Amino acid sequence: MLCSDCSEIIQPVVAVDIDGTLGDYHSHFIDFAEQYVGRELHRTYFGGTSFRLWFQTANNIGTEEFRAIKLAYRQGGMKRSMPVFDGAQSLLTEILAHDAELWLTTTRPYLSLDTVIPDTVEWLRRNGMGEYDGMLFDEDKYAKLLDRVDERRIVAIIDDLPEMCDEADRLTGRNVSILVGTQWNQATRARRSSLWYIVAGIGPLIEDWKEQNATDGFRERASSGSRSGQLNLYGEVDGEGTDVA
Repeated sequence: MLCSDCSEIIQPVVAVDIDGTLGDYHSHFIDFAEQYVGRELHRTYFGGTSFRLWFQTANNIGTEEFRAIKLAYRQGGMKRSMPVFDGAQSLLTEILAHDAELWLTTTRPYLSLDTVIPDTVEWLRRNGMGEYDGMLFDEDKYAKLLDRVDERRIVAIIDDLPEMCDEADRLTGRNVSILVGTQWNQATRARRSSLWYIVAGIGPLIEDWKEQNATDGFRERASSGSRSGQLNLYGEVDGEGTDVA
């Protein structure tokens, strides 16, 4: 498929969430919170309700204390040391290997804290995930994604939150979402796929899109730093961000 305006080859797009999808945000945050409050905290979160609501209720932590923990977590550069899920790097490598345009998405509030972007970029770099075509920071990240790319180009949107997957499907008008199954969303038994299962299946999905859109022999892209990691950082987030940022 060629652009009718510029005659450039149009690429398929795959969007991948960061927190809870590529990195184990939930366990990392609870580890930090235990150090902050000085006591052992519950870890029996399986989804079905917001992480914030569960965390406060299960651990008898009020809203102000939760906000203080969250702010300290963000300001302390903890996002740089979040554990990476096994298969995360392979997923991004596979997407790029099939010549798709890779967008990383997050609800992290980059306008509220000037450490958010450098911490995010550094975490990706040090974990071998420093190549991507764009990164979106926004509470309504998938609405913003559709502001940037034609929805017909979207092959898949990969996320760990069922509500985000539902939103992606609603916005695109078709089933593009893939729900990553983790220990933190076990309450959603339908639709969940392991990260390695997604790694195995994403290439064929991209190739099917190319075939349907007559894009065999995809682009030849000059190595001009177009995937250097910091070129396309879009989004606008006010306030605290969502529960999982």
